Amino acid sequence: KTLLFILTALIVLSCKAQTPLVSLDTYRHQTPSGSYFKDLNNEFDKFVGTWKFTNGNTELIISLQKKEMIFNGKFYEDLIIGEYKYISNGIIVVNTLPLLNDMTVTGRYHNISGRGISNNNDSPTCDSCSANERRLNLFFDDPLRPYLSASITLRYLVGTSPEQITVKLIGGESTILPAEDSPVLMRVPYGTYTMTKQ
Repeated sequence: KTLLFILTALIVLSCKAQTPLVSLDTYRHQTPSGSYFKDLNNEFDKFVGTWKFTNGNTELIISLQKKEMIFNGKFYEDLIIGEYKYISNGIIVVNTLPLLNDMTVTGRYHNISGRGISNNNDSPTCDSCSANERRLNLFFDDPLRPYLSASITLRYLVGTSPEQITVKLIGGESTILPAEDSPVLMRVPYGTYTMTKQ
């Protein structure tokens, strides 16, 4: 039994050792199948946690986790996944936070997910970012409006205490509506939110 365990462990380690590691911002077409898009510099870590925006009786809470070596069918990748809660005029408009710990929801099936890294001159541009500052771009979904596409760009604000990030929610450019009277906006309003770590 011990010998079988050792052989199995060696095979698993050997397979992992053969998986080419590439940085998060490497282009997919430049990498072989089975590559691992890894957060080599731990850029995701500063975004992990629960963040809150409050303005009067309007509130947005986003909770983010880092998941490592998720297989997407062709590549392995480190991801940031998350869920959110939006309250307007004291009324809960949407709350997907319980899905964050739901084991049946995995990887990119969360309402916030991705691994995109952008520089200050990438879209959306950032005039106040430093020359080598990098931001995080993620997909943002509304579970009741899956036909709409949106993204969020997260910027970590260095030197803030308590820690803060800005979250810019941007709508997609075009979509096919399932019906003529279908809503054309996410339930969370587009715009920029300054959020504080909880």
